[in-house]
Amino acid sequence: MNRLVKELDKIECEYVSRFPMSRYTSMRVGGIVDLIVYPKNQSELIMVFNILRCLELDWTVLGGGSNTIIDDGGIKGVLVSTRKMRDIQILENGKVLAEAGAVLGTILNNSLRAGLSGFEFAAGIPGTVGGGIAMNAGANDGEIKDVVERVWIWLDGKEIVLSRDEINFEYRKNDLPKGSVVTRALFFLTHGNRKESEKRVKDYLDKRSKTQPITTSNSGSIFKNPAEIPAGKLLEELGFKGFTIGGARFSELHANFIVNSGSAKASDVIRLIQMAGEEAFLRKGLLLETEVKIIGKEKS
Repeated sequence: MNRLVKELDKIECEYVSRFPMSRYTSMRVGGIVDLIVYPKNQSELIMVFNILRCLELDWTVLGGGSNTIIDDGGIKGVLVSTRKMRDIQILENGKVLAEAGAVLGTILNNSLRAGLSGFEFAAGIPGTVGGGIAMNAGANDGEIKDVVERVWIWLDGKEIVLSRDEINFEYRKNDLPKGSVVTRALFFLTHGNRKESEKRVKDYLDKRSKTQPITTSNSGSIFKNPAEIPAGKLLEELGFKGFTIGGARFSELHANFIVNSGSAKASDVIRLIQMAGEEAFLRKGLLLETEVKIIGKEKS
């Protein structure tokens, strides 16, 4: 780790040792990471990855932490955060180029100001470009795949570019090469009526505030929707609304959300997820797949 720190100092990349991940993720749970690194732009991110590769160190990448549960045992090794990589450029012909750490909501706001339409579906999605591409984030009858044109990824020491057709997006997933990391993406939007777009966004946000626990710490939807039934409806039928373990509980507003009452541990959240999955299979014969990422010791 000392060798890494020396290399990070050479390129003037920010880092913090022994960082508590409960201060990072939107669920506000998680243990300590040995070292968290904050590249400030796409080129510095690539340098950091290449340094880690040369030093043969274990590392994890994380964006905004909105769809992630970090185990109470924390993360051993290095966490590369894209939070400072937020550059967004409005280009000609309705194109928008954004770095991996750019927040989807900020892209939406910037595109609306530029008179562009097509990104309204992202209203209320708290994630970043990198995470949004990785999981094909979606809401309000739209998905990232609908508006992405090209994606740049780091893979095996270099940055390469992929077209949308090369990525093969599916519901909440894609087939990006194993070991690759999104560094930036190009979106294609259309010139539209700003007032109409803003009205759609307002309607989406109003609906979200009435149906999701947006004022309480949570990590977004816990499970992907099975083909047979929406996950929230299934969990409600199974009696999980309001069900609590420790400081974590399934939201009374939407059963596919787990909220932190203020004292939750990651183990509380993970146990709720496990119990819900077991009950769904035993009582309904359905296999629930998590949408949220679980990182750390208990994942194994």
